[in-house]
Amino acid sequence: MVYDMILPAIPFIGGYLLTYSLYRLKLIRKAVHINIWNLIIGLAFLISAGAGFVLLLIMEFNVKLPISLELLYWHVELGITLALVTVFHFHTYWKSAKTMFVAVKRRRSEA
Repeated sequence: MVYDMILPAIPFIGGYLLTYSLYRLKLIRKAVHINIWNLIIGLAFLISAGAGFVLLLIMEFNVKLPISLELLYWHVELGITLALVTVFHFHTYWKSAKTMFVAVKRRRSEA
């Protein structure tokens, strides 16, 4: 089975660039931009995790269903999407994460 990585990524990269540009142009608030991508991350996780759980049950009970391969395909595709959107998530929260790591570094050097 061949999995596509570039084709499903294009709408997400375009969507992120669009919402980020709208935020930078002050047409939408940063909270709206973040909420859109938190919703996408949540939906991708729920669908991918749900498909993974169903696949686990199918394997555990050794059931052969014609939908198994298609379900596996979409599970992997949504996992790829989730990984890509997670990169966007890191971009959004980089400043707060960076200060968290710097603070830990300072505490270690002071002790």
